[in-house]
Amino acid sequence: MGDYHILMQFDLAADRATVRRALATPGEIATWWSSRTGGDTDGRVGGRLEVSFPDGPQPFEFEITRSDDERVEWRTGGFPPWWAGTTIRWDLADNPDAAGTRLLFSHRDYDPENPVIPIVTPAWGQIILRLKTRAETGARNPFFDF
Repeated sequence: MGDYHILMQFDLAADRATVRRALATPGEIATWWSSRTGGDTDGRVGGRLEVSFPDGPQPFEFEITRSDDERVEWRTGGFPPWWAGTTIRWDLADNPDAAGTRLLFSHRDYDPENPVIPIVTPAWGQIILRLKTRAETGARNPFFDF
C-alpha cells in the first residue's frame, strides 16, 4: 500500500440517504458507473460488490467496509491488480451552503509511482458527475452501458 490519495469534492442536491443508496447497492451502482454490477450485498458492511467493464477480463472486486450516514467505504480486492489494496471512500455531510449533500470522494492508498493515477483521476471525475445526475434527478446514466 502507498500513501497517495485522489481527492475530490462534489455538492449534490440530494439527501444523504439517496446518495448512500447509490453508493452501496449493486442495482444503484449500475445506474451511474457500469450497467453490469453484481455482488451479495444490500449495502451492508462485509457485502461484496462486483463491477464489470467492456473488454474487462473479469469484474472489479470490492468489499463494503463501512456504510452509514457519514461514510461509505469500499476496499478493493485482487482485481484489478493496479487497484489491489486501495480504498475508495465516500464521505457524506450536509452541504453548508445549500440543501443537499457534500460528498468528499477519495481513492486512497496508491503507490505514488502507480502509472494508472493520471488515467484514473480524470475518469473518477467524469464518473462521479454521473452519480451526481442519478442522485439529483433519478435518471439512469451509467458511464459504461453495455
